[in-house]
Amino acid sequence: MGKERVALWDNLKFILIVLVVVGHFVNIKNSDIYHSIFIFIYSFHMPLFIFISGLFHKNEGFWKKALAFLGIYILYELCIYWLKLIFSREAELDMLHVIAAPWFMLSMAFYCVIGFILHKVMESKVARWVVIGVLVVFSCAAGYIESLGSFLSLSRTVFFLPFYLLGMCTDRKKLEKLAGNIRLKVCSAVILIVWLIICLVCMETVYKMRPFLLAAEAYPEDVPVAFIWRALFYISGLFFGFFMIVLTPVREIKPVTLWGSRTLQVYFWHRHILYAMKYAKIDKWFYKTEAGKAGWVVLAVVIAIVLSLKIFKYPTELFMLFARSRKKPKEHNSN
Repeated sequence: MGKERVALWDNLKFILIVLVVVGHFVNIKNSDIYHSIFIFIYSFHMPLFIFISGLFHKNEGFWKKALAFLGIYILYELCIYWLKLIFSREAELDMLHVIAAPWFMLSMAFYCVIGFILHKVMESKVARWVVIGVLVVFSCAAGYIESLGSFLSLSRTVFFLPFYLLGMCTDRKKLEKLAGNIRLKVCSAVILIVWLIICLVCMETVYKMRPFLLAAEAYPEDVPVAFIWRALFYISGLFFGFFMIVLTPVREIKPVTLWGSRTLQVYFWHRHILYAMKYAKIDKWFYKTEAGKAGWVVLAVVIAIVLSLKIFKYPTELFMLFARSRKKPKEHNSN
């Protein structure tokens, strides 16, 4: 572990990337239990992931990082396109309209640039809250704009941007201190367990939140005062995300903490494995029994762990090496 890394955040990132994989695995099958798991995971995992990204935002070399994310996005889209062709599936390569997992990389590229542009504003204690508040209101209104949708992932980018900016102006040290509070941990665990139970017991009701959690398209036409639903999600995402931070172990846990520093490679590779199993109809083997459904979730966790191994660091590592590269200072000849 490098000196600059804090175990809390790597532990949390590993938990979140496992939830990302599980969320994608359960999302391909129509099942009540899967729907409940999906809503529970999506109620906080992406807002929290993007919040953490904002928490570690750096202006130095922002353009290289944005280009790296853009490069991963393009490669991700190309790989999915080729995979579909291999399995004789209908495939259309459209880099401008983003629906599946690659959207996150495109949005992150935008966030790197937006964060650089707004970093001075976010240093002001008054201006930062005005900007975040205005963006939340704009996002709630933007849900009525059908032209946003999947084009350049603008709908999701606008929706999750306030979480990124909130991360930029949050004191990491204070959060790390709160995460060590045992009483807060117990309280957070109870609240999250209660929320999970609600998702399981009231599946039909909570599953109506799905379009608002994904934020990939405009509001459904049959939902009255949809902007209030989105506003409520900002509140729930904020609180559930905080509870997850508090609940996460603050000490290094081998090898979990190390795996948490490799989430990008898991994000890149897991979707290809999922598509391959789906197109090969391997996923159907697990849907015949309740034990099989549970096995499908366990398989998702195992895949997340396997993809955290060092051998899977390419090709994403090549892009991030470019993002981390710095120009060497010129040597001056004293003669």
